[in-house]
Amino acid sequence: MPEPATPQSAVEAAERMLHRGEPLLAFNAAQEALRAFPGHLRLRQLQALALARSGDAARAGAFLRALVDEGHGDAETLGMLARTHKDLAQAATEADERSRHLEAAMRLCERAWRDAVGRGAGDDALYAGINAAAAAALSGDLARARAIAAEVRDLGRRGDAPGADASARYWREATLGEAAFILGENAAAAAHYAAAAKLAEGRAGDLGSTRRQARLLAACLPGADPSVYSALAAAPVLVFTGHMVDAPGRAQARFPAALEPAVREALRSQIAAIRPVAAYGSAACGADLLCLELVREMGGETHVVLPFPAREFRDASVDFAGGDWGERFERALAAADSVTVTSDHRASGSTATYEYSNLVVTGMGRLRARLLDAPLRGLAAWDPAAAGAAGGAASLVSLWEARGIATDRVDIGELRGAKSVPQATPVPAPPAPAVRHEMRAMLFADAVGYSQLAEDQIPGYITGFLGAVARLNARTAHRFEHVETAGDGLYMVFRDAAEAGRYALELNAMVAAFDHAACGLPPDFSLRIALHCGPVHCARDPITGLPIYTGPHTSRAARIEPITPPGQVYASSAFAAVAAAGGADGLQMNYVGRIPLAKGYGTLGLYHVLPAH
Repeated sequence: MPEPATPQSAVEAAERMLHRGEPLLAFNAAQEALRAFPGHLRLRQLQALALARSGDAARAGAFLRALVDEGHGDAETLGMLARTHKDLAQAATEADERSRHLEAAMRLCERAWRDAVGRGAGDDALYAGINAAAAAALSGDLARARAIAAEVRDLGRRGDAPGADASARYWREATLGEAAFILGENAAAAAHYAAAAKLAEGRAGDLGSTRRQARLLAACLPGADPSVYSALAAAPVLVFTGHMVDAPGRAQARFPAALEPAVREALRSQIAAIRPVAAYGSAACGADLLCLELVREMGGETHVVLPFPAREFRDASVDFAGGDWGERFERALAAADSVTVTSDHRASGSTATYEYSNLVVTGMGRLRARLLDAPLRGLAAWDPAAAGAAGGAASLVSLWEARGIATDRVDIGELRGAKSVPQATPVPAPPAPAVRHEMRAMLFADAVGYSQLAEDQIPGYITGFLGAVARLNARTAHRFEHVETAGDGLYMVFRDAAEAGRYALELNAMVAAFDHAACGLPPDFSLRIALHCGPVHCARDPITGLPIYTGPHTSRAARIEPITPPGQVYASSAFAAVAAAGGADGLQMNYVGRIPLAKGYGTLGLYHVLPAH
């Protein structure tokens, strides 16, 4: 990420990402800018807001409390801190904890509101006031909520400040909608929410924040009508796939080049009906590039996921079709809002790299849909009668169906005028190769402080700590495929990413409860646990005769562990996406940021993995 020229340009970049509903990118932008402009108040506020919008209310609250402790008691900081308390209240499982957070939110909002009114700061008073009204409503004090909301409504009726920009106009309409909703003035609330929605182009993140707040209020306002905020409905996030254009001389036509106009128009109709806010998929010639071009044409974001670097991908999946596909590929990548390369190298003859990329596409789409509070839709342009290879369109559609993702289809077979493609005569599967390239999830753990142990403490480490891990492995329901140790290190391999995540949390909890003193180990003895997934080479080690799982993705996993804080579980963004593609039940993944990896291995987006609320 290029270094921002000024603090203001950095602020504007982070704010744009938040408006669009990209809190993870906003966090990265603020984090990077703070290295150049340490201590900048607005950047620190935006960093915290990005965390809150990504679901990490506890960490956002810690950032904001630090600002308040430094004397930054402005309405913006206090309002954001109050928001984190409201979020924590919603996540609380105990009534006392929920009440405590709601009371803290109420105190902060009223403090900010009184201060803004006293200073005659109209906009600050408007936003602090509606936050105070909402906090009172969520606390069950409806009379207090309505009294404050009435003052907010009267203040808001004075109109926009001279020169108010689109952001200020959006938030004023959203605030007036919320005030009317609390007051039970449903017609006025619906009108203000509709006006806010009209101002929300390019502001999917802000719209999602308003919609979540309206839904929370609807749950505690007597007789609330959810249709009041129907104008705030989110546009879907789209994941797409489809066939490539046929290579010249293909024996059996599937997507002949001459069919491109018909496929384009069929896709245009589907995408126009969906109107996605963002689309995620690959960029092969044919259906992929058509989807990217059409979504971009209709004003949506495009996010490209490639299984290996662009130059190699173009050689393998674009240029063979001839024509202008290569130039269109380059234009699509240049116009994309993001380009993710899931593996650093292409593995010849392997489908695992493509399967991995498909999982990342699905997971990235699902994570983004959650952040935007939006539905996730699939779109496939393919011939369902054609034989499908692992990692191709058919396998991805099957994945979406298994995960309950509603999928729209363009049937290329029908467009081609054929009911089916003759299936090839089944042939026996070839013998399994000695070295297989397959998807796995990997866990690396390191015993913190092991190098400082005295000779007489090592037996306690072996029989006590490693013995405790062995007992956990014997009883856990989260099954692994392989485990090995080396000194202070633990390496485990799983077939399922979510299972690896759940085991990592179980291991972390066991270590936290472990009786260090009984084994003669120091009180600060702990583990760093890191998770990653990707295609690895699976074989039997010719030297030891034991199973071996290795490759570049193994190295990537090993680089995460040294930068993981003791007592925590960190995971790569790829792990988060693949786990999300499968549902990730029981896991909460909070974004940490782009962190430099060990041994100069570059930077990687990392998540803190916690038990789900």
